[in-house]
Amino acid sequence: MESGGLRYLHCGICHTAWHHVRSSCVACGDGKDVSQRFVEGADGTEANGAVRAETCDACHSYLKLLFLEKAPDLDPVADDLATLALDLLLGEEEYRRIGVNPFLAVAG
Repeated sequence: MESGGLRYLHCGICHTAWHHVRSSCVACGDGKDVSQRFVEGADGTEANGAVRAETCDACHSYLKLLFLEKAPDLDPVADDLATLALDLLLGEEEYRRIGVNPFLAVAG
């Protein structure tokens, strides 16, 4: 199905999908303080252009975004692990992650 630039959220456990407005935070609904972050490679371009994090300065949370149109063979579990550097960088900026991957063990 052609999504036409629409944004869908997917449950990591039951695989339910639902539409969510692009310009608002998934956690708090704010639309003013939402931006996207990514890890830059050595050449100054995106290291993995298919995975970004959407951050919200209103509630200080973030959610990883996977762009299937850029990489149709994305695997949510594997690419979540492959972009751990993004989680670490955002953690240093004191953002908290929403939408945790249920298949990853959290140490603590």
